[in-house]
Amino acid sequence: IAAGAIASKYIANLCGYQNAIGLDMGGTSTDISLMYEGDLRITKDWSIEYGHPIRFPSIEILTIGAGGGSLAWIDEGGSLRNGPQSAGADPGPACYNLGGDEPTNTDANLVLGRLNTKLIDGSLTLNKELSKQVIERKIAKPFELSIDEAANSILKIANANMCDALQLISVRRGYDPRDFALVAFGGAGALHGAYLAKEMEFQSVIIPPHPGVASAMGCLLVDVRHDVTKTYVKNVEDVQLTELEEQFLDLEKAALKLLEKEGVAKENMNVTRSIDMRYVGQWRTLSIQIPSTISSLEEAIKEFHQEHEREFSFSNPNQGVEIYGLQVAGIGRVPKPNIQKEEASGSLDQALKEHREVYFEECNGRVNVPIYNRSLVPVSSIINGPAILEQLDSTVVIPPDFTAKVDEYKNIILTIEK
Repeated sequence: IAAGAIASKYIANLCGYQNAIGLDMGGTSTDISLMYEGDLRITKDWSIEYGHPIRFPSIEILTIGAGGGSLAWIDEGGSLRNGPQSAGADPGPACYNLGGDEPTNTDANLVLGRLNTKLIDGSLTLNKELSKQVIERKIAKPFELSIDEAANSILKIANANMCDALQLISVRRGYDPRDFALVAFGGAGALHGAYLAKEMEFQSVIIPPHPGVASAMGCLLVDVRHDVTKTYVKNVEDVQLTELEEQFLDLEKAALKLLEKEGVAKENMNVTRSIDMRYVGQWRTLSIQIPSTISSLEEAIKEFHQEHEREFSFSNPNQGVEIYGLQVAGIGRVPKPNIQKEEASGSLDQALKEHREVYFEECNGRVNVPIYNRSLVPVSSIINGPAILEQLDSTVVIPPDFTAKVDEYKNIILTIEK
């Protein structure tokens, strides 16, 4: 899961974005992470099953039950729901023809024409008729909808669930989605990314060249990291800078020793410092990065007030501030893959595979949509929606009112017409 967050950060930086939200949507779940001003959001407030708390630093990742195999169902109140139950890989969606008898997001995308009946370069054949039958029986008839309207409703509920999660990690943390790009990947992320961006008003959507394996790329990008922390409770007015410096030096020695055990060369070692701060009498703390040499705490205190206002919509510069803990991150840099820029070659016409009838609510029904082979779409191409790009590991949906541009690294950048 963390590898996906690392990959989304790298991809966003490659495209020139310092603020980005990663959305890794697979078969059963969606993992969401946030990068702000070039740094992934870190949390020390997370837990494992049954609520056992874990208090060491970790990349903050929000996971919800929304994926290609998430089931559409009707609750006791007669409302349409989506997930978190999943059809899994076996029996999987009804269209897998393995005995699945519940409608899923994959079935809905297939019925609407957004997915091809041939996936994974033709090695997987989907049965659209089974998808139609199960959506008609389970959703369309109970709500007196057409099959297309029912399938579209299934996807709208799935998108609404993901938007709730996106709001939780952004708006409710004090971040404005309009300042962010959305990096949509995983096998299903590119099917839904544009609609999430439209609802949340993201600046743009980035679809990496190989969305289905972007998380694997993250494993090649992640640095070695050790966090060393210490509880240190003291009012900022009572802190002696020489004592604080000694505390940090001890933590740095411990972090560097851990990196040395990992076999990291000295020239690849780096340490960063941060202080956990809070208002006197409060239990919520915020981690504030500080420079490697401490000459004053004034800037840290100023930033604490600003961050408290952003995250909690409240700050009080006249309120006393105390330090709760010290943290040093020892980072061992690893060599990164050198992704080469590509030159434009070929033409968009050569990438055109066919035209297909695809349902878009914005068009009040089905329209004839160009289907492109993404691997043949040249750099610098501009594609106006509606359109669909197919590739081995994913399918990219470009809805009406969206424009897609292929950058020099083969990323697709989706933007909505204002």
